[in-house]
Amino acid sequence: MEYEFLFVVDGISVDDDLAVGVIFDEFDGLLTQHRDKHLLDLSESGDSAIDAAHRLVVRLRSALPRLRLLRLDPDLVGVSDIAERTGRSRQNVLQWVNGERRADAGAFPDPEGTVGRSLVWRWAEINAWLAGIGERVGDAGATREDALHIDFMLPRWQQVLDDGLPIVRFVHAREDERSGDRAGVERLLDGTFSAPGLLEMISAFPRAERQSLTVVCAVLPDRLSDVVSKVRKDETCVLLAFQGPKNELWLTPIAAREIPGSRPVSELGLGDDATVGDLLLVTVNGAVEPTTPVALD
Repeated sequence: MEYEFLFVVDGISVDDDLAVGVIFDEFDGLLTQHRDKHLLDLSESGDSAIDAAHRLVVRLRSALPRLRLLRLDPDLVGVSDIAERTGRSRQNVLQWVNGERRADAGAFPDPEGTVGRSLVWRWAEINAWLAGIGERVGDAGATREDALHIDFMLPRWQQVLDDGLPIVRFVHAREDERSGDRAGVERLLDGTFSAPGLLEMISAFPRAERQSLTVVCAVLPDRLSDVVSKVRKDETCVLLAFQGPKNELWLTPIAAREIPGSRPVSELGLGDDATVGDLLLVTVNGAVEPTTPVALD
């Protein structure tokens, strides 16, 4: 899904022709200045708004090393702004606000606050409501909750890149009744990656995108094909993370295709329906090292 973001930025300006050109040519974005604040408007695809923002941080840091993303601008809008963006009258918008029209779409979003005597809303939440009545304008945006998460993570993501390490993206192999167990693996990893040298060691795994690392959290019954399905088009492989029968943590790279130094699952005696548990068994038996990428045939 495509998401639109409005970042407050530093490190570049509208007078920097090179930066403005890169933003337009490589990101189809727009850099503007409002008083002493620089705003960067651009879109990115992702599994969620947080995932899309994460991908933008990586791409922007590679293209514009001096750029600093400070926070998301809430893009607050009043009734007149909503009317202008949707092509509706102020009266029509007020009817939405008061629940007099399109009540079938659910309650109109709560306002973010007031400016003067007028209510204002986050445009992303208004646009999400508009999507419910088939009138979304442009791409989706980050909800209030997602925006808070992104603002919290921006300094951390950028510091990790400054240190020459990849930004870690956590995903789950599946979403079912074992989702809580996969979330437990993610929580365990979040603390483990802070251990000295571990992220550096993991960074040596083969990856097309050196500044990003996808970690797939799984449980033993998950199929390896589910893990491989999380490999994005711009990635070589992902890092599989799971807990063994004694709750020990295992990390091993998984590739969607054969890459230099990898071992195809067929060489390990595993079939197309092999599970994470099957991989653990052959690893424990010494058929493959945990740090050797395993590739599906």
